[in-house]
Amino acid sequence: MKRAWYSGHSAEELGDSAILVGDPDRVDRIGALLGDPVFLPVKRGLKTVTGTWNGKRVSVAAFGMGAPIATIVLHEFADLGIKRFVRIGTAMYFPPATGGEFLVSDAAIGFDGTSPAYGVPTGRKVAADPAMVEALAGAATAAGETSHRGLYATYDAFYRDMFGIDAKGEARASAMRADMNSRGVMALDMETAALLAAGQDLGLAVATLCYGTVDALSQEKLGAQALDNGETQLFRIALNAITG
Repeated sequence: MKRAWYSGHSAEELGDSAILVGDPDRVDRIGALLGDPVFLPVKRGLKTVTGTWNGKRVSVAAFGMGAPIATIVLHEFADLGIKRFVRIGTAMYFPPATGGEFLVSDAAIGFDGTSPAYGVPTGRKVAADPAMVEALAGAATAAGETSHRGLYATYDAFYRDMFGIDAKGEARASAMRADMNSRGVMALDMETAALLAAGQDLGLAVATLCYGTVDALSQEKLGAQALDNGETQLFRIALNAITG
């Protein structure tokens, strides 16, 4: 039986589609929503559950943070036969989006180190799968939620390019955010461009759905209660979209 190098999973253990999350705790919370959930053995911290939603088998896998490991999980799952992926999580947002709204990736610009390995040069746009984008936006609307479709930008160095934890970082991150805002970027994250690039290279349907939690310009964060409420909706929207 063929097993993936890092995750250790086999095709028989996985669903027909996959949702990729950063936080391993989200695997437990999404697993609680699934029918007949089976939590797979954890290797290298890569936590996965497979269950049913809308009568279809789906796997939810956590990659931690960052483009390199996110694309490893996607590539391994693709090698085992999965063709449809949604990356979900939280993201910094720019107007017209506001906190507590859902952000669907039409495309992404990669400033990460992984996208070029999948054929998309640094600073070049890569498109999300149109059908997956439509499914995510439609599922958000059906759930009564406001969603925005737009452009993501993906970075590796969170405390230098996205959020300044010190004076040097704040100066650089502030300049980067202003540049992205001027280019019409809707959201910032650490994975989307690389996942879209890998999807394009491997012939997969890939898109991102994030919950807007941090104002990219003011750096104000969404409150804990709003974050908890939005997370549950995020899970349900993604599950409905990928199994629809």
